[in-house]
Amino acid sequence: MQTILHTLQGRSFIECLPVGETLSSEKAALDLVAACGENGVHHILINQNCLSPDFFDLRTGLLGIVLLKFTTYHIIAAVVVQPELSQKGKFGQFVLETNRGAQFRVFPDREDAVNWLINNPDPY
Repeated sequence: MQTILHTLQGRSFIECLPVGETLSSEKAALDLVAACGENGVHHILINQNCLSPDFFDLRTGLLGIVLLKFTTYHIIAAVVVQPELSQKGKFGQFVLETNRGAQFRVFPDREDAVNWLINNPDPY
């Protein structure tokens, strides 16, 4: 994955670009945390194309590992996922619960995700 820094309305965030490896391991999650740290931001935007299929299968534990890393390092994440995937099975149930919080949310389009990120306060 590659990352790019964006600043909109005075709020900066990292966006993951679907180039190369996907978010498929604890190391990849830590690489995203490091990218946030290097750029001095606590907000990240991740597109579905940057995610391994294991991310959506809760039995693999990958989603839990990623969320633990983001929570530990105070990273606020918005993920853009097609509705047919975000409403399916156990992952769909997870989305319904997590979208009530302020740490991690799933959105059907990039515009909504960006608006949420730039309007969500820093965790510090």
